Amino acid sequence: MSEYGIDIALIQETFLKPNRPRACAIAGYVQLRTDRTYDRKGGTALYYSRSLHCCPIKIPPLVNMEATGCRLAMTGHRTIIIVSVYLPSPKPLLRSDLRALLALGDAVILFGDFNCKNPRWGCAIMNENGEN
Repeated sequence: MSEYGIDIALIQETFLKPNRPRACAIAGYVQLRTDRTYDRKGGTALYYSRSLHCCPIKIPPLVNMEATGCRLAMTGHRTIIIVSVYLPSPKPLLRSDLRALLALGDAVILFGDFNCKNPRWGCAIMNENGEN
């Protein structure tokens, strides 16, 4: 990733499990991850360059979403919260989950797979999450 100038990468549906803590380690990057323990598939991860001033954050309990996040301190700018989010299909997108993540700080950016389908975004179909 470093050869392409990537400082932060956010991954959804990692399929990683706690019994393999070093799986998918990338040299020069810190790996933060939230593994799904109750079922196969799922999971989220976040990689950040060791040159960044980041630290992991505690994600509040969520009903339908899975998430991993960090606090990024940028010189001369405000601190931002970056979160990798996965909403498994067909679970509904809950405002309470969004509110819980957005309450993590003043500047929060959510990246992820929200399984929201809508033709406006190039999808062939629309689902309930894409209507909202």
